[in-house]
Amino acid sequence: MILRDLINGKPRYSDFLGSPERITTHILADRLQRMEAARLFTRSPYQERPVRYAYELTEIGRGLHPTLQEFCRWANRFLPGTWIPPEKFMEKLGL
Repeated sequence: MILRDLINGKPRYSDFLGSPERITTHILADRLQRMEAARLFTRSPYQERPVRYAYELTEIGRGLHPTLQEFCRWANRFLPGTWIPPEKFMEKLGL
């Protein structure tokens, strides 16, 4: 979900919380830490008080885009009611 949202131009914590999956704040914070440690994205502050961050995919994170596209194709074929990605998400071969 986080990678999908970043690919779709949603770079902020609040964007992730607004996703239809409705991830809880403690799980989101944990996933962001783990994914940043795995170097899937970097973060930089866009506000100082309170400090808030914007996230940006790294080359490693962008490299997962084709895999996410294939997951979407599979899910849309075999799991009715799953998220249908916008055309731009499916057309890109990375960012």
